[in-house]
Amino acid sequence: MLNPWKGRRSEDGETVAGPDVDKSVDTDQHVPSNPDEEAEGEAGDEDARMRLENELEKLKDRHLRLAAEFENFRKRTRKELAEARTIAQADLLHEVLPTLDDLARVADTPHESTTVEALDEGIELILGNLGKKLEDAGLVRIDALGKPFDPEFHQGILTVEVDDSELDETVSRVFVEGYTFLGRLVRPAQVEVRRFVMESKSEPESEPESEPDSEPESEPESEPDSEPDSEPESEPETEDQPE
Repeated sequence: MLNPWKGRRSEDGETVAGPDVDKSVDTDQHVPSNPDEEAEGEAGDEDARMRLENELEKLKDRHLRLAAEFENFRKRTRKELAEARTIAQADLLHEVLPTLDDLARVADTPHESTTVEALDEGIELILGNLGKKLEDAGLVRIDALGKPFDPEFHQGILTVEVDDSELDETVSRVFVEGYTFLGRLVRPAQVEVRRFVMESKSEPESEPESEPDSEPESEPESEPDSEPDSEPESEPETEDQPE
């Protein structure tokens, strides 16, 4: 951009530089506004701040209310679960009590009025009824005998070696029965487990061959002894006859 003042001289003969048109002018300088407008702006900022503080207080109060409601809900739920558990246990005991009464009657039976066979039969009936009621409630016995060993439901107590590979890691004997209740393990079965062991057939060590010894000299055959001379037969003595 051309500077119209550049190169001109004043009346005194001095060169006039003129304004520097190449210099940029700062247009972002703050221009003081009307004092009334500034007061209105400050009042608006104060109102906005007050509104934010009020909203924050409302949110805090809402948070506290929700926290209290959740705590009450958790306590109420825990109480209801405890009551439901107590009711379920009471129902199970109600089913088991008749069995307890039967056992008490068996224990009170006079020995002279019954026999051992009758007592055994009665106890077996009581155990059968008790097992039936527990099964109806959800108790299941773990069938372990002869089955593959499962560490989730079996507890190995002893091991026994077998020579049949098909029986490896199978249950050979059950010491204590295991049970599950509604799919949950109550007690693992204590069992004896078979272990396959391959028999090592050790070959007999070959003895070093010994050189054949010279044949022993044959002993002369002994002639059979001559038959013993037969003793002469003794003549019978004649008895003297009385004259």
